[in-house]
Amino acid sequence: MARKSIYRPEHRIFAELLRDVRTHAGFTQEQLSLALDVDQAFVSEAERGRRRLDTVQVHDWCLACKTDLVHISKEFQKRLTDPQYQEPREPDARRRSR
Repeated sequence: MARKSIYRPEHRIFAELLRDVRTHAGFTQEQLSLALDVDQAFVSEAERGRRRLDTVQVHDWCLACKTDLVHISKEFQKRLTDPQYQEPREPDARRRSR
C-alpha cells in the first residue's frame, strides 16, 4: 500500500513553501488566518505539514499572499530537485543542527 502523501518528503517541502510564501508576503500566521477566515492553528498546521490542503485552499492562500498557483507550482517543482530543500528547515529558515 502506498504511504499517505502527508508522510512523504514532498509534502514537507510543500508545507515549507507555503510558509515561505506567507512570510514573503509579509504576513504573520494570524494575519493570513484572518485573510483566509480560518483559525491561526489551520495556518500553523498547514505550514508544519500536519494538514493537507486541497487545490482550492492553496488557491485561496495564493490570492491572500498576492501570488498564483502557477508560481507556486513552478517553485515547488524547483524545490523538489534542489538539495537545499531536502532537509527540514526550522520555521525561521535555518538548517537544523545535527
